Amino acid sequence: MEKYHVLEMIGEGSFGRVYKGRRKYSAQVVALKFIPKLGRSEKELRNLQREIEIMRGLRHPNIVHMLDSFETDKEVVVVTDYAEGELFQILEDDGKLPEDQVQAIAAQLVSALYYLHSHRILHRDMKPQNILLAKGGGIKLCDFGFARAMSTNTMVLTSIKGTPLYMSPELVEERPYDHTADLWSVGCILYELAVGTPPFYTTSIFQLVNLILKDPVRWPPTISPCFKNFLQGLLTKDPRQRLSWPDLLYHPFIAGRVTIITEPAGPDLGTPFTSRLPPELQVLKDQQAHLLAPKGNRSRILRQACKHMAEEAKQKQKHQNTGPALEQEDRTVNVVSGMTPLPRLRAAPQEPGLLAGVMASEMKSSWTELGAGEAPPAPRENQHTQDGEQTFPGPRPEAAGQPTTDVVDLENEELDSDDEWRHLLEASKPTPIQLKAPLTLLCNPDFCQRIQSQLQEAGGQILKGKLEGASHILPALRVLSSLLSSCSDSVPLYSFCREAGLPGLLLSLFRHSQESSSIQQQCWYGTFSRDLMAVIQAYFACTFNLERSQTDDSLPVFQEAASLFLDMLGKLLSQPDDSRQTLRRDSVMCFTVLCEAMDGNSCTISKAFYSSLLTTQRAVLDGLLHGLTTPQPPLHTPPGAPQVSQPLREQGEDLPGAISSALAAICIAPLGLPGCWEAKEQISRHLADQLTEDNNQLRPSLVSGLQHPILCLHLLKVLYSCCHVSEHLCRLLGQEPLALESLLMLVQGKVKVVDWEESTEVTLYLLSLLVLRLQDLPPGMQELGSEIAALFTRSHVVSLVSAAACLLGQLGQQGVTFDLQPVEWIPATTHALSAPAEVRLTPPDGCGFYDGLLILLLQLLTQQGKASLIWDVVSSEMWTVLWHRFFMALRLPKEVSTQEEELSLSSPRRSSSEPDWMLISPQGVAALLSVAVVTFTQEPQLCLSHLSQRGSSLMSTLKHLLSPSFLQQLGHAPHGSEFLPVVVLSVCQLLCFPFALDVDADLLVGILADLTDSEVTAYLLQVLWRPEGGGGR
Repeated sequence: MEKYHVLEMIGEGSFGRVYKGRRKYSAQVVALKFIPKLGRSEKELRNLQREIEIMRGLRHPNIVHMLDSFETDKEVVVVTDYAEGELFQILEDDGKLPEDQVQAIAAQLVSALYYLHSHRILHRDMKPQNILLAKGGGIKLCDFGFARAMSTNTMVLTSIKGTPLYMSPELVEERPYDHTADLWSVGCILYELAVGTPPFYTTSIFQLVNLILKDPVRWPPTISPCFKNFLQGLLTKDPRQRLSWPDLLYHPFIAGRVTIITEPAGPDLGTPFTSRLPPELQVLKDQQAHLLAPKGNRSRILRQACKHMAEEAKQKQKHQNTGPALEQEDRTVNVVSGMTPLPRLRAAPQEPGLLAGVMASEMKSSWTELGAGEAPPAPRENQHTQDGEQTFPGPRPEAAGQPTTDVVDLENEELDSDDEWRHLLEASKPTPIQLKAPLTLLCNPDFCQRIQSQLQEAGGQILKGKLEGASHILPALRVLSSLLSSCSDSVPLYSFCREAGLPGLLLSLFRHSQESSSIQQQCWYGTFSRDLMAVIQAYFACTFNLERSQTDDSLPVFQEAASLFLDMLGKLLSQPDDSRQTLRRDSVMCFTVLCEAMDGNSCTISKAFYSSLLTTQRAVLDGLLHGLTTPQPPLHTPPGAPQVSQPLREQGEDLPGAISSALAAICIAPLGLPGCWEAKEQISRHLADQLTEDNNQLRPSLVSGLQHPILCLHLLKVLYSCCHVSEHLCRLLGQEPLALESLLMLVQGKVKVVDWEESTEVTLYLLSLLVLRLQDLPPGMQELGSEIAALFTRSHVVSLVSAAACLLGQLGQQGVTFDLQPVEWIPATTHALSAPAEVRLTPPDGCGFYDGLLILLLQLLTQQGKASLIWDVVSSEMWTVLWHRFFMALRLPKEVSTQEEELSLSSPRRSSSEPDWMLISPQGVAALLSVAVVTFTQEPQLCLSHLSQRGSSLMSTLKHLLSPSFLQQLGHAPHGSEFLPVVVLSVCQLLCFPFALDVDADLLVGILADLTDSEVTAYLLQVLWRPEGGGGR
């Protein structure tokens, strides 16, 4: 300590204390962290030493610099740069940041991570609390307590480190992970900086895991398209498709802003994570991931959470029987430790029970709402707890010994700490209701009985029109809504619902309240019906309603509940009462959630549901269509009438939005859920028939809504689905001036809509479908080529680029010319192929996501006078990316080593995975092979570098395309039999190129030996012997 003056303490926690200091004989201000050695385990001291060793070698302007470290008899002292503050504190004070500031922070974070990953170091705990503020507005990454420097032969890790809110899907599932887990965390941080909350944010660890794994990210309209696309790449759930190095550096959101610090690599460093892996290392990585994959089905995070809550409930039960003296002692201990005790599970006679306690917090807001409208939402407060394990905090006071509440450290080889899971289950408060232990409530029979009694007793009072009943039932409904939404464990959740009489009690309340006009006239009826519908909606969204997650008789109960709900919805929609618009809106939104649940079930269940909309439940469909054609009341206030506030006016527009969303839900075939496609096609045919009737007002109403900012997207989806099944409707739309004008204005960006990107994507696909079906250009589309070309070359949204390419290909086949310069379209194509493929809509006529791109590429390469263009393409990064993407889309099997083949001789060889026909269809495969033939014909020497390189993506792909397994898959794919001869002949033509050239004999012998080893000759013989329409023999 003789080198430093200690000035003042700036932070304290379970790790030790942090002081502001100054180096003697200089003005250099430093941070000194004193970490006691006493009471630390040997492993903790080893981890501390590893952290120091990692930090000692780091030299980067956006990483906190460790200046010195030394030991005293009792402490380890670490000396670092002194930071001015924390990024987390800015979030706490300001809520969120402007996008330009987020962009600057993004570039610095990417720069720091690029440096770490180039040295094969994973941070593993990226979060706002670990980002410090330097002078001049810069940021510095800190806290390397969970960091890991990976050896040359280590490609993936399995130990669970980090903070749940920022954990990637592979981490929460405890699958092997790599450096892309850090990139996911960066996406979460940047989203939080721009929006104010993390992308997945909830009160329950159970629901959090479920959200991270399954839910899409919600995108606010304030985020720019470029920033949104950047975040979409980082927050891609599949780590293999996640935006990563080196493509990350070239994304327009940060391109040119990232500082790259290069250092000479050590001889034992190995391949940096910032480079693409060579094939042999990719094989090694896949092997390690397979060997280390978890064998169980349930996350250990959730297992430990359940275990902790069960023990906590047991302790509470035991504590309850110990008497007042021990109770007082327990309270004292809790106060001293700084921990808030969980509510009791079984209420003592003189104390309110758990449900009453939760309800009490709701009663105040309930009475307020009953008398004076809806209470304002709770402000954002205390989103994150202070993290006492931060290695180098800025000036932030902490309570002595306060444990961290937001960090997970799960090592495979050591026992789990109950304290960690207790802290993990502590949640911040994003909603007025906070259910700390949902499983504890579900498994408590007293709670279940109390809920049932509350619904029955208060429900009876409500049916008598009593205000007291409404005041008692509202808290119960809100607790139920939160409970059903927050718990993802279907077994206890369904058991609770069955014992509590759900959903029967809820639907009975809904039915009786709809049949009583006196209840509907009560001042509290609107609030009651809204909360009741929220619970029914939460019930329909539960996973036990899906066939793959059904529990006991949950599926038949769900189907019966759905039928009862449709009965009541049909009656509600058929009533002309304008005063019940809010209830209609909420009910229709609940119907949309019900449709999403049906989509995830089998063909039998979904078909029965959607077929009923055309038969027994026809009133629901007719009511939705009538609501779409009914003119809405004007928004202006008539003279003499009371002024209507803007929020109520917006509510008046909510019903058409809910109806259009519901119609889209019953028409659009969801990706990856083919069980409901046939049934939805029948709905689309019915709507198409109505849209083509001469005197029906549905088509004019639908077309007029295409320029509505909220209705537009949903109505476009309805039109797209109906045009798929009706050529007659395509012809009518092609002759409808207002429809074509609206579609062209959408492409040109002249219509202000809520989600312009997705609306434009659906519009482009709809126009492509019209051209395909009509085999002609509708009026006005001849002048659209340049604008669609601009979308193709300038958009950063991959799905939008793909849709634009699809339409450009159709326009090109109809003779439309458009000016696309290689300097623009080659980078655009490279980005579209390398970025994650986020397919939001099925392309027209069974095309794959990349088909339009490949067809357009073939057109561009075969233009007259473009001979030099082929060389520009093959010498660019796009050519390599193209074959890599094709390799991934076809899900080709990885090459295995000789040792692996010997080990697997005794077991049958596994068949290859089905190609992802959603990404590239048989037509797309034929188009890509045509691109290769055109390219090699113009540049024949180019094929040698690909076909002579053992293990290249191109050679592996061509060999696989002739394999019996692939040809069988191709023959069974939609329209696959039509393209099978083209694919086989194109592959043969490509493999013949080396034998038509004057090449070195040794090189030719090598290529021939590779083809022989790959059994290409045997494959060709099987193709020749293939019976008509059958498989090889």
